[in-house]
Amino acid sequence: MILRVAFLGPSGTYAEEATLALLGNECERLAHPSIQGTLRAAAAGEVDCAVVPVENAVEGTVSATLDTLWLYPQLRVRRALVLPVRHCLIGPVQHLTDIQAVYSHPQALAQCQGWLEEHLGAVERIPTASTSEALRHIGAHTAAIASERAARLHGLRVIFRAINDHPDNCTRFWLVSEKPLTETLPPPGGCTSIAFALRRNQPGVLHEVLSIFARHRINLAKIESRPTKKVIGEYLFFADLEGGVEAEPVNTALRQVAAVVAELNILGSYAVEQSGG
Repeated sequence: MILRVAFLGPSGTYAEEATLALLGNECERLAHPSIQGTLRAAAAGEVDCAVVPVENAVEGTVSATLDTLWLYPQLRVRRALVLPVRHCLIGPVQHLTDIQAVYSHPQALAQCQGWLEEHLGAVERIPTASTSEALRHIGAHTAAIASERAARLHGLRVIFRAINDHPDNCTRFWLVSEKPLTETLPPPGGCTSIAFALRRNQPGVLHEVLSIFARHRINLAKIESRPTKKVIGEYLFFADLEGGVEAEPVNTALRQVAAVVAELNILGSYAVEQSGG
């Protein structure tokens, strides 16, 4: 079966690179203009799965991914991939002094902030929905930040390579789907991601949740809060645990957590794969 896969487009994004690394050329890749739209397509059954960025080593969590996944509890993380990110400055200009504006995704602009300050100073930086979308704004006095692969796909000139401030920059991507994709899955992994909402006006619940994991000797690799977007001061919590749900300590701990929180969503258990880039 040929899988239909949604990803943040247009063609040439790092999300498409991650899709190819995870699933190969055999899948049918369908570009979407936003992370929200990408996940919505998977939740609605328009595609078999979606590939979305979830965390960058420099800029941290991709909030749009977490916020949207909370809205679609039927989706599960099936695989994860860490992809090296190497940004390039792309455009037709011959001299940096000709550039009046640089376009890119907000995270890419932030990841190249030091380089831009040093080499382009006060040049205007304009955010776009994706790095490949930025390429559509290239002109005689404008440039874009995207991958070398994106430049090659669109027949554009690379002005400078590897302009990201941190050479080890990388992004973790999730492959998510409603139904299991057994033909694409590696062996069960050692990471579980969850999301939960606390009961209102009940002091100490977060401490109780953390204590449950501590009692079962489960390490939390990450925990962070996101606003519910309903009431100021009301938050959702997202956490990454070491260990899969098939492991007895994790399974028991999650049952205990479910009993003390208002809502628990097990986003998925998965192996984290590495891409050579």
